[in-house]
Amino acid sequence: MKKLRIILNCKIIYVFLFFILISKLFYSFCFVQKNSKYEISENSFFCTIDNYYIKGNQLRITLDCNEKIIGYYYFTDEKEVCDFEKTFDIGTFVHIKGSLESISSNNNFNTFNYREYCYYNNIFYNLKIESINYIKDNNNFIYLIKRTITNRIKDLKSASYIKAFILGDKSNIDNSTMDNYKSIGILHLLAVSGMHVNILISIINCLFKKGTICNFFFCLVFLIIYLFIVDSVSLLRSVIWFVISYISVFFEIKISLYKKLFFLLFIILFINPFYVFYIGFWYSFLISSAIILLNRKIKNKNYFIRLLYVSLISFLISLPINIYSFSELNLLSFFYNLVIVPFVLFLFPLSIIVFVFPILDSFFFFLISILENLSSFFSSINSTIIVMKPSLFIVIIYYVFIFLTFKNIKNFLFLFFLITIHFNYNKIFENNFLLFFDVGEGDSILIHNGNYNILVDTGGIIKYNSEKWEKVNNYSIAKSIIIPSLKSFGISKIDVLILTHGDYDHLGNAADIINDFKIKRVVFNCGNFNELEQELIKVLDKKKIPYYSCVKELNIDDNKLYFLNNKDYGNENDNSSVIYTKLNNHKFLFMGDAGVEVEEDLIQKYNLNDIDVLKVGHHGSNTSSSKIFINNIKPKYAIISVGKNNRYGHPKSSVLDTLSNSKIYRTDLDGSIMFKINNNKLKIETCAP
Repeated sequence: MKKLRIILNCKIIYVFLFFILISKLFYSFCFVQKNSKYEISENSFFCTIDNYYIKGNQLRITLDCNEKIIGYYYFTDEKEVCDFEKTFDIGTFVHIKGSLESISSNNNFNTFNYREYCYYNNIFYNLKIESINYIKDNNNFIYLIKRTITNRIKDLKSASYIKAFILGDKSNIDNSTMDNYKSIGILHLLAVSGMHVNILISIINCLFKKGTICNFFFCLVFLIIYLFIVDSVSLLRSVIWFVISYISVFFEIKISLYKKLFFLLFIILFINPFYVFYIGFWYSFLISSAIILLNRKIKNKNYFIRLLYVSLISFLISLPINIYSFSELNLLSFFYNLVIVPFVLFLFPLSIIVFVFPILDSFFFFLISILENLSSFFSSINSTIIVMKPSLFIVIIYYVFIFLTFKNIKNFLFLFFLITIHFNYNKIFENNFLLFFDVGEGDSILIHNGNYNILVDTGGIIKYNSEKWEKVNNYSIAKSIIIPSLKSFGISKIDVLILTHGDYDHLGNAADIINDFKIKRVVFNCGNFNELEQELIKVLDKKKIPYYSCVKELNIDDNKLYFLNNKDYGNENDNSSVIYTKLNNHKFLFMGDAGVEVEEDLIQKYNLNDIDVLKVGHHGSNTSSSKIFINNIKPKYAIISVGKNNRYGHPKSSVLDTLSNSKIYRTDLDGSIMFKINNNKLKIETCAP
């Protein structure tokens, strides 16, 4: 043992291991080609169901087909849903027919990159399922445990939370509730991590004498099985730390905390170098490391002092990760963790008890209701600041200042100064651009002029008639795409929200924008308000946001926005607001869904020529963009906001022919499109899928 202690405390060993780790990372990122075992043309698969969930008429299923594949299927009726749940389960061996589809990247700037996420998790395709046939059950020990757990709790009212606490699967928790947890900074409490491991080990220690080989062996076997059941890098970190700590204590090997943490990092990244791209890994590793290293300052303090200290450490360490990932910082998340952490510490072991004794389900559900109501109340408090997404270099600077703050509290001034500069970036550094979001078959455009923000339309997926059982949690283009992207540019307010007309694909998600941002005023088009607009006006009245209709012009600092269409044509599309503006000598024309009749009137009424950027009318439909109109305005760039493989066949080939003299950008092919205006020059960037 003495020799082992000498070896483990030899600095050259750590230099050598560091070199091995860097070599492994470099080799993995530069030379390892991760490829699927399948060709995209294959259509028949023999797989094991690893997990699945059903929302409305949609089945999302994770399959083990010698590699992980995510499958999707849409049920035709409610009976088919019932038949599926009776026939199939976790671990069922199935034969599936369907078509493989490439996984799309993020089509909008600074939004979640699903393709990268899948690649790092060795997922290369989505599978559009045509048929799924039962072959046999799989009695694999791990699948048997997962199946037993899910089947035992599936009829409980609190099943979604028991599944989250025990299996780390949060997919069945309501989306709005998850949004609340994220907004107040407590989402990490639902992840299976060190807190869960410590509680489980404490339970085992009550059954076996602590510090014995038997105890260690039982804990290790249990945690390894748990690792196979729950695929979590936070859990992996906790298990490895448990092993390192136990070995050093049991064999009396004195090794510093810094060296233990290095071993932890080395082992995790050696197992899977791609963990380096996991935000969850860094979140877990950095917070736990900081708590472990600073723990000696509070180990003799009472519980509440320790909780206060841990909450403060967690807040500061998570700050750069939160603003990098979500572009926002909840200033009260430190307080929220103080309130809710003890609550969750009680809920997790209680979830295990409820699993064993389902009769306690109602009591557990009552406590869950308290947690959800608390989070809803806290999220309604306006304590969040929007911060422009930083570069990785700025994130490192943040951690330097945080480390200095831990060394001496006076250094907090440096951290506060950095946050202040970062928060006011758009006010200090002028940045002008136009951004056409990719919102599918809809429109949404941001005009960012200095610190002045105008949002034209909000997108919205049109809802077609469906039965009650088919409905899923409403998907919001605004919540998933527009809001995260706006925040990533440091935008916290909308000076003017312009809704070109009352169709759902143009204003369907306006309420989400209004609820998330400070809106100074809203502008509607000419004509009578339809039902959608009337519902939105109720929201505006409740929030006391002024709104106007049929305006002729708006001031944008030194520039103006002109509304060219003030005539009532008797239909929503032709009543669209047609907007013209000139920014840094560049001419922009936004046509909404206006048709040929409107175009003819514009030609007669205005001298529109040599337009630099045209937002093509009605998504490239042949009801707009006549040859006469295009030949008159001569657009240099034509932007078509259109959904991929849309049911309308937009854009029409005749319209593309008409625009042949313009440089055409399409959101279905190019993703979101940004026009940066610097020194009277247009710089174009796209976010191609």
